[in-house]
Parts: sequence; structure tokens; C-alpha cells
Amino acid sequence: MIITDLLGSRVFGPDFLGFVSDVRFFLESETEGQSARLYGILISPHARSSSLGFERSGVRSPWPIAALVRWRHRGSFLVRWSDIERLEVGRIQLRPGFERASPELP
Repeated sequence: MIITDLLGSRVFGPDFLGFVSDVRFFLESETEGQSARLYGILISPHARSSSLGFERSGVRSPWPIAALVRWRHRGSFLVRWSDIERLEVGRIQLRPGFERASPELP
């Protein structure tokens, strides 16, 4: 499975939660450079599309686009990779007791 297989997938906890709109990675330091590891997925209850970088806390312009994207992605949250119980093409099941984290980037 590749990242594009995850994007737009329907996400379920006990009920339908939304769609995967983006993924988050973190960089690990290694002796020969850095490697990226998947940290989690961003879930949007209203949109399958990406937030185009407007999830960064300081991005506010151009304001008409920022306002539209924030409205379309209202209620979005981050779920850590460890909270995913099952992956299927087009469907992701979260484990019971998963935690919602803020989708904002500093």
C-alpha cells in the first residue's frame, strides 16, 4: 500500500468519522542522515481534499482561500499510526479508545 491509497479513505471508529485528508511524518536522526517515519493521519469530517498547508497555525493569507479551506476542514483531527487497527483499500478502522490530536502544525 502506498500513501495515495490512504488519501480519501473512509475512517471509522465505532461510527463513520470522516476521510483521510493528509498524512504526517516525522524525521528521525540517524548517523548517516535522516529518515522519515509515518506519524499519523489527518481526518477531516467534511472533505477528502488536502488542507493545502493551511493547517499551519500562522498561515492566514490569502485570506479568502485560507477561510474557505479552514471552513471545509473544520473539526479535523490527527490520529497516530499506532491507533489504526485495520487498513483496507478505501477503509480504515481505528482501535477502540483512539486519541484525537490537534491537526495544527506550529
